[in-house]
Amino acid sequence: MGLFGEKCVRCGKKTRLESSKGLPTCEECQAQLNAERETKRSCPVDGSVMNKDIVQNVVIDRCPSCRGIWLDAGELQLVKSAFEAGAGTDLADAMVRGMMT
Repeated sequence: MGLFGEKCVRCGKKTRLESSKGLPTCEECQAQLNAERETKRSCPVDGSVMNKDIVQNVVIDRCPSCRGIWLDAGELQLVKSAFEAGAGTDLADAMVRGMMT
């Protein structure tokens, strides 16, 4: 590992923390990999297949029909931690923008 970390094998950004299969991976790419691995679910409200969206590196389930947002176990804590770490405005903005698309 270099002085400033290695480059992500997926996007080329510098990274220090994440690793996928032993390879350097940035947080954004790791979140994308996590989203790709998760099984798509049906919305509990209307039965539509939900999209996997990434907000502040947290994978959330979003219904394209009713626009409901569903969190898996532990994801609310991750969102809360991001908010407490100062991502509050960015997090709220990303969630609202996602609801409008």
